[in-house]
This record gives sequence, structure tokens and C-alpha cells, in this order.
Amino acid sequence: MAESSSQPTPETSAPIAEIDLGPSKLDQFMDNHQTKIIIAAILAAIGVVAYVIHDGLAEADANDAGAALLSAQKPNDYQAVIKTWPESNAAASARLLLADAQWPDSQPDSIATLEEFINNYPAHPSIGTAKTSLGLRLLDQGKTEQAQEILTEVAESDSYSYIAPMASIALGDIAKAAGQTADASEWYEKAQLDSAGHGNAFQSLAAARLLLVNAKPPTKVKPSLPPVQEAQTLSPLKLEVPDTQVQPAAEQSATPPATPAPATPTPAPATPNPAPETPAP
Repeated sequence: MAESSSQPTPETSAPIAEIDLGPSKLDQFMDNHQTKIIIAAILAAIGVVAYVIHDGLAEADANDAGAALLSAQKPNDYQAVIKTWPESNAAASARLLLADAQWPDSQPDSIATLEEFINNYPAHPSIGTAKTSLGLRLLDQGKTEQAQEILTEVAESDSYSYIAPMASIALGDIAKAAGQTADASEWYEKAQLDSAGHGNAFQSLAAARLLLVNAKPPTKVKPSLPPVQEAQTLSPLKLEVPDTQVQPAAEQSATPPATPAPATPTPAPATPNPAPETPAP
């Protein structure tokens, strides 16, 4: 009798149980949000392209603004740069140059332009220059207190080290004019320092001011004038007519010369009488 095998053949074998894992979480997320992902990718690509275009346009605008600023010479030229490229760095620099151009003809407009620059561009690299320029202009107008306040801010700030010596010199001049020679010397000494190590272009000027701070002007001596002498009265000259009149040359040549008178003969000396001869005996 044939033996039966207890093990199933490969054809008739079947698994005891099957585990159905189904799609993964990633696949489900991709299926549910595929459209959103595609849109996000498109937007990202558009953003990159837009940034490149904007950056290129900004660079082109900056180049155009810089070229216009370099060619500007009159107040109208600087105002055109400010109006055409208001957000550019060239527009900010144009305001400083505009203030200098306005000063000879309109001092109030120049000061207003500097104040507008200081208020609108507090982080500009030239903010220290603008404040110093404003302080010097106020000082020129006789507004010493306002000028001193602004210049002190510049002189005592480490952020304005490139222009702080100029502000210190101006403060020294203010103190010297007020008779405060000690304060003036301190400001002049401070103006010679180079705390940032970038070089001090105003060092020689500050040293010259320090040498003269205690100098006194020479005393003016009024020279004494010599006594005024009374003018002597001069009698008018009298012309005397000579007694003899001078004959004309023609008459002189026609007049014969006078004949000299004959000389009177001088009588011969008398000869003494000879002694009488004695007759011979």
C-alpha cells in the first residue's frame, strides 16, 4: 500500500494568512495634495525668475541713477535724480549735493534739505557728514546753541569717526570765541585723535588751532602824529625892472662902437737946473 505524504505539494500549498499593507502615507499625501504641490513648485519657479528680473532691473536703475548723479551740476539736476529714482542710493546722495548747491542762493532751502535727509536716511553712510554740514550752516547763521548741540552729537559718537574731528574743531572755535580757552584746547586735542585707525585728515588743522588757542592778538598802537606847523606867509615876489634897457640885437649891431678918448700925455718930470759953471781964474 502506498504511503501518503503529509506535506502539501507546491501546487496545492496555500499561505496561512495574508497582510495587506496598502499605499504608504507618502503615497497618500502625494495623491491628495499633488495639485497643490505642482502649484507651489510653479509659484516657486515664478518667484525665482521674478527675483532675478527685479534684481536686474534694480541694478539697471541704480546704474542709471548713478550716471545721472555724476552728470548733475545744478539744483534742477539733483532734483530730477531724486524724483526719478526716489528709492535709490543716488537719490540720497543727491540730497546732500543739492543742499550745497542751494546754500549760496537760498540758505533756508539748504537747511531744509539737510534736515529732510537726516530724517529720511538715518542709516545712510553719510549721515555724519549731513549732521556736521547742518551744524556748520547753523553756526554760520549765528544759531550757536543749535549748532553746538548737533556738532557735539557728531564729535562724541564712534559711528562718525571719519567726520568727528571736523565737528570737534568747530566746537573748539565756539569755545574760543566765548573765551573758554580750556574747553577749546580739549576740543582741539580731541580733534587730533584717530580712534578708528582710518586716518585723520583734520589732524594738522587741529594742531594749528591748538597752537593759537592761547595766543593774544598784538596790541595796536596808534602812532603819534608830528605837530602841525603853521604855514608861513610868503610875500609875493616883486619883479624889478632894470634901469638900463637892453637894445635889440639889430640896434646893437647898427650902433658903432664908441671911440675911446685920446690918452692924456703924462708930463715929463722936471729936470733940476744944473749948477752954474765956475769961471776958470
